[in-house]
Amino acid sequence: MKILRPIPVIIMLIAIAQIANGQDFKVPKNYSFEEKEDYAQYEEDILDCIDWLENTPINEERKNRGDATGFFLAWILGTPDVTIEINSAVLDFDKKNPSLLITFMGGWTRFALENPKRKSDTIKGTLAGVKSVIKVYKRDDGMKKDRKMEKLIKLQEEGELENWVIDKLKM
Repeated sequence: MKILRPIPVIIMLIAIAQIANGQDFKVPKNYSFEEKEDYAQYEEDILDCIDWLENTPINEERKNRGDATGFFLAWILGTPDVTIEINSAVLDFDKKNPSLLITFMGGWTRFALENPKRKSDTIKGTLAGVKSVIKVYKRDDGMKKDRKMEKLIKLQEEGELENWVIDKLKM
């Protein structure tokens, strides 16, 4: 019976370490994206960056947010491995909250990196991006209220978000 006691403690310590790691993201020093091969070595950093941007309130850590956004944009604009489709029929929610565009791109990028065989799936990439946007918007840390976002939240709750994405991408 005593053998089982350390297991919950170990699980709790791992969870705390993961939460703390996500909160302490720092942009890699002296990163460079000159050659095609340079991008792959930063994929884990990009995933950590996306998680940090998504989980850190927009009105906190502004300097680190700016650095992280710059790092992400430099990587996404040059990487040969991820292509994001910006579709105005889907992305009309960024008018009131422009920072959600980066969130959308981050969600799509995470999907592409975690699912390399499906990285060209426009529907799943768009859906992942929209889900990230909903998550950040729902946290309500400085976002302007937006009826379009409220509609997306309702569609997600009703299990209709993917159908909405499919319909929008057909336009």
